[in-house]
Amino acid sequence: MTLSMQFVELPRLLYKYFSLNGNVSIPGLGALSLVRVPAVIDFTTKQLFPPFQVLKFKATNNDSTPEQSIYIARLSGLNKDVIDDELKILGESLKKRLLAERKLEWMDVGSFSLSDEGEIGFVPKTVTTDFFLPVQYNHVLRPDAEHTIKVGEEEKTNTDMEVFFEDQRSNAGKNKWQKAAMVMVLMAVLLIVVRFMFGSFDLRESRYNPLKFITPKATYRVI
Repeated sequence: MTLSMQFVELPRLLYKYFSLNGNVSIPGLGALSLVRVPAVIDFTTKQLFPPFQVLKFKATNNDSTPEQSIYIARLSGLNKDVIDDELKILGESLKKRLLAERKLEWMDVGSFSLSDEGEIGFVPKTVTTDFFLPVQYNHVLRPDAEHTIKVGEEEKTNTDMEVFFEDQRSNAGKNKWQKAAMVMVLMAVLLIVVRFMFGSFDLRESRYNPLKFITPKATYRVI
């Protein structure tokens, strides 16, 4: 493979593979992958934010993946082993340029950069085109609609949970009545004990102390 093939054809084929598969590996520099972030619902602002894609870069010295080499070999008409060797040469050349220039643009996708500590990073090119915009919505409450709820490791329905909480409230009410009855019984027992210790045990007796009969002195004298 000629030098022009390395610096013109290979980068174009790598970019084509990246456009179709969302990932690419450049030996000596690292691997790029396009990650899709799903749509997000913001409950507080009542907005649905659309999905978007972000570029993830991982600095690595790994060789080209077999799928990538086979794809490039099929388009270029060369042997896969030859493509692997040429990709390594291309990666080494790009890394040397990066060490010298500190920044290296790649196919209008972004640029490789070199930090002061010698770490390779990738800064994607800012894309200002928004194909989807946030959507405003209104909360709709359907009390009769049944749906599943994750409770610990189990899945319950909202109907099951309503019955569960209703049982909890009923049991709480029963427990309050039981506690009140127990307090009343304890108070009655306490009153009986006090009455037994300090007075007559006769419940009809209205005083704590028993009656004491006193013989009155005579108010006259016999002559």
